[in-house]
Amino acid sequence: MSRKTRAFYFLVFLVSISLLGYLVTKVQTEKTSQLNAILSANLVKVSITNSADTYYLKNSVATGFEYELASAFAKHLGVNIEFSLRQNLQQLSTDLKNRDSHISIAGRAIITNNLPQQRPSTSYTKQQSVVVYRVTQGIKAPTELADIVGRKLLVSANSLQNQQLEIEKLNYPELSWSLAETQTTYDMLQKVLDKDMDIAVISAIEFQSTGPYFPGLKVAFELHKAQNIHWLLANKTDDSLINAVNNFLSSESTIELIKTLEAKYYQNNNPLNLFDTLTFKKDFKNRLPKLEPFFKQASQETGIDWLLLAAIAYQESHWNEKAVSPTGVKGIMMLTKAAAKEVQVTDRIDPRQSIIGGAKYLIIVKNKIPTRIQDPDRTYLALAGYNTGFGHLEDARILAKRAGLNPDLWEDVNKTLPLLTKEKYFTTVKHGYARGYEPVNYVKNIKRYLQILKWEQQQQLLKEESGNDSDQLPAEEKGNKPADPDTTPPSTL
Repeated sequence: MSRKTRAFYFLVFLVSISLLGYLVTKVQTEKTSQLNAILSANLVKVSITNSADTYYLKNSVATGFEYELASAFAKHLGVNIEFSLRQNLQQLSTDLKNRDSHISIAGRAIITNNLPQQRPSTSYTKQQSVVVYRVTQGIKAPTELADIVGRKLLVSANSLQNQQLEIEKLNYPELSWSLAETQTTYDMLQKVLDKDMDIAVISAIEFQSTGPYFPGLKVAFELHKAQNIHWLLANKTDDSLINAVNNFLSSESTIELIKTLEAKYYQNNNPLNLFDTLTFKKDFKNRLPKLEPFFKQASQETGIDWLLLAAIAYQESHWNEKAVSPTGVKGIMMLTKAAAKEVQVTDRIDPRQSIIGGAKYLIIVKNKIPTRIQDPDRTYLALAGYNTGFGHLEDARILAKRAGLNPDLWEDVNKTLPLLTKEKYFTTVKHGYARGYEPVNYVKNIKRYLQILKWEQQQQLLKEESGNDSDQLPAEEKGNKPADPDTTPPSTL
């Protein structure tokens, strides 16, 4: 056999070995692909940040935009889902690197060039950065970057907004800012409201979900173009999982789901503006009279002041018997299916059933509060627990005790509930992150509605006695300081 012939056969041998290796690898890959492994295990593992935009507990039930979206993906695959809560992008990346999760979700735009070990999914929504300022009489709102040079800016560390400002610094060398290393968006906005900072640069989504609780703050202008938001997956040559994720995120049904979730989580009205005097007076005249008999019947059956029930109902639904929320609660008292079943309500839209059922449910809620706690604190704590869940309420009471405050006093607990938005605190208690400012405002609104209901009732009595039709506003609306509702607490539940 000639040398050329031997060389030819040797070359054929090498090619055959290479081809065989490729085929074996291909078969093994198909058998052990990420997607097949997930389907075989009947489990997809997701690492997710614990925040208002991603995952948190409400009434001891997991919720959040990204939580619902990821759960829908697991349902699409027909597998169970396991969530691991993480506090920052570094922890999310570590989970992917160590194969502790299949998918990591930060819920915000990420510069993926800085994460070579991760693969971004297709974009499913966008994040717009906004410049938020404190409205001050006599001071013009900033309209461009030049207007905030020299101002005290606060930006989250390792954020898209921080990187965007680094780019802008090339054009505005004197632009400077402070980094919020561990502070939440709530903390940042609070600093602007408290005048510790002048400006916060955050995402529009974060301002939509948190900003409503800071009515003195507004968006000045948008920064840069909107950036894509992705899920992150491990940077593997196996495309099975990322293809499944991308197909899911780009499907028509998921696009519709995302629209629903955005409406549910980000298109909230400002609870501090829910009390509009003219609207309330109109509803008082047009809606309350036909509901009043039901409130009074519920009061007779449960012992709850009917005006307090009416105040709660106005906070829940504005006395709209057909009210329905994106979460599925409905009716005058906005009962969940579970709550309605517990108090034998068969038709949540029926105003009589809803009001009486809601009153009975409030009795159940109040009975969960330790008996040593007296009213009005017992009532206020019960309302807060009803709104946010008793797990989070107990966490706030634990924080109050740690701080040397009285965990049995609403005045002290309403100071620690907002701390559940801060990583420094919510990581030290059992139930984690909560929108702790929501129950504070919830109770505040109900107390205010109750105060005005009592005032309106008094005015009606005066009109009946004197025939004088007065349209004066309450003291608070005339600019005078009203009596502290705590000095004349509502009747107990």
